[in-house]
Amino acid sequence: MNWLAFTLVAYIFLAMQAGLASLLGMPDAQGVMPNFLLIFAVYIGLMAPTRTVAWGMLTLGLLANLLTVPVPDGIILGPEALGFLAGAFAVLQLRTLLFRESVITLAIMVFFVGIFIHLVTVALYTGRGLPFLLGDPVPGWSASYQLVRRFFELLYSAAAAVPIGFVLMRGKSFFNFASAPRNERMY
Repeated sequence: MNWLAFTLVAYIFLAMQAGLASLLGMPDAQGVMPNFLLIFAVYIGLMAPTRTVAWGMLTLGLLANLLTVPVPDGIILGPEALGFLAGAFAVLQLRTLLFRESVITLAIMVFFVGIFIHLVTVALYTGRGLPFLLGDPVPGWSASYQLVRRFFELLYSAAAAVPIGFVLMRGKSFFNFASAPRNERMY
């Protein structure tokens, strides 16, 4: 994989995630907007060789941590990154069963891989507030509210993955993905 191309496109998707929040956010559904980093991460998960999927999705998870600030004091690096790492494992297990070149496959995988990512992320933020752990609870954090909001975010992201996936699929040669064997496994 061409890491310079990955960096440039990740920066563009990060800028879209941060800059289009007021334009694409739905005010009715608690500020739900599509997760562009998730769409790009699933695309990388479907197309890249096995060894680079985990590194790429971990990097995108760290970028997602920079945007998500549930704690008023600062940024907690880790929950989103570990969620994206769990999503990398999920996409690597499922991608051998799928037709990778389809935009519909990308949209469906955004929804299902996003479930893994958000469950891990919400569990880690919620676990931070348990009394026997050293971290302080996140103020105003409600796991049920977060799960409902993130579910609607996944629906919106899956719908947005169709036009974005069309552009990404056409630019597949830009990333210089090596052809991987069809029966690969993650070790």
